Amino acid sequence: MSKKASDLMSGDPVCIVSSTTAEEAAGLMETHDVGSLPVVESESSKRLVGIVTDRDLALRVLGRGISGNLPIGDIMSSDPYCAKPDDSLDDVESLMGKHQVRRIPVVDEQGCILGMIAQADLALERRSVGDQDFAKVMEKISEPAGVR
Repeated sequence: MSKKASDLMSGDPVCIVSSTTAEEAAGLMETHDVGSLPVVESESSKRLVGIVTDRDLALRVLGRGISGNLPIGDIMSSDPYCAKPDDSLDDVESLMGKHQVRRIPVVDEQGCILGMIAQADLALERRSVGDQDFAKVMEKISEPAGVR
């Protein structure tokens, strides 16, 4: 039986709300050793409204000389590409490659965050199958859009 997104995701991710500051988000990324944070509607609902990455913080805040007090809602990517728990790993890999993203939130039918899958998670899973599959995953996800 082939694995699904729910088998590979890191469950119960650290989430933030849109009013969280860029500085607070960066601190959470460091504390939890993650490169992205799901942005949810509220602490109680966990409905995903966006995502912010370490790259967003570097380019959209630090690179522009903006204060770390900037709310994440001003720099997050809204409506991120998401996987469903029952999606195959091939579907997740395809989604990452098509949209050139390194991290995919896994959401339920109501759009609430369940977990995250990083490119590294997928690559390690494929590597356990064989080095050739590992190389294909890395190449496919990293290939610039339009090259396929």
